[in-house]
Amino acid sequence: MADLFALLLGVILVLSVAAVVRVLAARTSEVVYPVLLVVVGVAATVLGVAPEFRLSADVILMVLVPTVLFQGSQETKSESFLRVLPVAVLLPILGLPIAVALLGTLGSYAFGLPLVVTLLFAVIIYPVDPVAIVALFREADAAERLAVLAEVESHFSDGFAVVTYGVMIGVVSDRFESGTDLATLLGPADLLDIAVEITVVSFGGVLVGLVAGVLALVVLRAIEDRMAELLTTVVLAYGSFLLADHYLHVSGVLATVAAGLVIGLYGKGGAVHPDNVSFIERTWDTAAFLVFTLVFVLVGVQAPWRRLLGNAPTVLLAAALVLVVRAVVVYGVTNLVTVTGAEPVPYRFQHVLVWGGMHTVIPIALLLSVPRELPFRSALVELVFGVALVGIVAQGLLFPVALRVTGAAEEPDEESPGMFW
Repeated sequence: MADLFALLLGVILVLSVAAVVRVLAARTSEVVYPVLLVVVGVAATVLGVAPEFRLSADVILMVLVPTVLFQGSQETKSESFLRVLPVAVLLPILGLPIAVALLGTLGSYAFGLPLVVTLLFAVIIYPVDPVAIVALFREADAAERLAVLAEVESHFSDGFAVVTYGVMIGVVSDRFESGTDLATLLGPADLLDIAVEITVVSFGGVLVGLVAGVLALVVLRAIEDRMAELLTTVVLAYGSFLLADHYLHVSGVLATVAAGLVIGLYGKGGAVHPDNVSFIERTWDTAAFLVFTLVFVLVGVQAPWRRLLGNAPTVLLAAALVLVVRAVVVYGVTNLVTVTGAEPVPYRFQHVLVWGGMHTVIPIALLLSVPRELPFRSALVELVFGVALVGIVAQGLLFPVALRVTGAAEEPDEESPGMFW
């Protein structure tokens, strides 16, 4: 009872402070809101008045993230989704291995850590955070195609990265337990097995979500009560995640995304009663807003700010490396996809995708699931939290400037991406 009381008291305290922050942010720029939340969390820790409860990997991945993923995916419009799908899918499929290899190699030299540790860091930090994407791109009124592209990429990026992390943490543990050389652990046969496993787990999750979404459509067509329809979407969002992740051992993240897309692309056009569509959307919008409010405050609360300040040069270097690798992936993959005949992504959108690709909630969730006995875990804590905080504060504050300078708040008139904008 005492633990429950402390939890409720902490939630009420966080939401009360967040209400004040929201009022202040609305008078300047709504994009500042998530940044101020993180600052409030850090300040509360410094002053010794932070809430007692903390984020855990299970709470983030099983409770909070499905809310944001389903909310974002079920609001995706079919026309915008089809336009961005080739780039949004290939960015994580092609970009994740490139980013891990590049960031892992550069990080090993930059931080003086074993390659196996920096490869794990790369897998943890690279996922683009859907919580930050929803909080920034929508609040800043980015062009619809850009916002949808960023959201869809973040959904798939998280799914593939969570699966890759599960494989990578096993490799790292084997490396330190047995002392086996990394090249031996990751021979051609092993890499092939890993690629097959990632493919099966990832697309297995998508398949589970699609099947669950279709079943939900059947249920939604049979009912008209708005509360019943809302509860059906809640069961779908969390049920698809649990079924995929805990029972079928495939990607729960991608299952939730796929289920949400089914509702967004097909459910609202016929299965959901027309009078209930706006009600369901508003409810999920509210749930996602509450989630990222709690998450950003608690990220600030849990940040080891003394260690981060003491290692500021390393933290800033890590943030710079992650941004550079993000740029290599975005510019490389988007222009490569264009060569294949897909719709071009204007350079103005590419610039904003680089700057707005923050790495916050999912990386911290993966970090919190790293075994405490793993060597160099403390270094991972500093690097991941450091990159997360620098990203949400620096990139978040300057995000409206990036939109304004590039003109990415409006759809381009021409289809060609141009040379620079």
